[in-house]
Amino acid sequence: MIRAKDWEDRLNEYLSSIRRAEFTWGQHDCCMHAANAVQAMTGEDPAAEFRGKYKSHAGSVRALKRKSLAEVMDAKFTQVPPAFAMRGDVVMKDGSLGICVGREGLFVGEEDGAPGLVRLSGWESAWRVPFE
Repeated sequence: MIRAKDWEDRLNEYLSSIRRAEFTWGQHDCCMHAANAVQAMTGEDPAAEFRGKYKSHAGSVRALKRKSLAEVMDAKFTQVPPAFAMRGDVVMKDGSLGICVGREGLFVGEEDGAPGLVRLSGWESAWRVPFE
């Protein structure tokens, strides 16, 4: 799984398309957000085995099969120090996944009562989405 040559355009299109999307378990939650961004950049779905498998928090925990979200990410991507995360890498803050867009990450959330992507910094983990 590597980023396409036009990965930045693909990522921008994806992020623009979900800018105001509401949180929905199994469709637009932190895991699917990160997976959809990676799929947009690479053409490959890192969450194929989880799609359509859960519709609730409890279901998401069952889908992980007793692994932590970080362990699942470690099995799919190379972890990098958070300070070295680059645009398009997957980042984690408080157990939620987002996409690095520079010094901040875009996470599924709500701001001022409106659903959509929220900018957060200070993540505790990061994983590289590989380049060619």
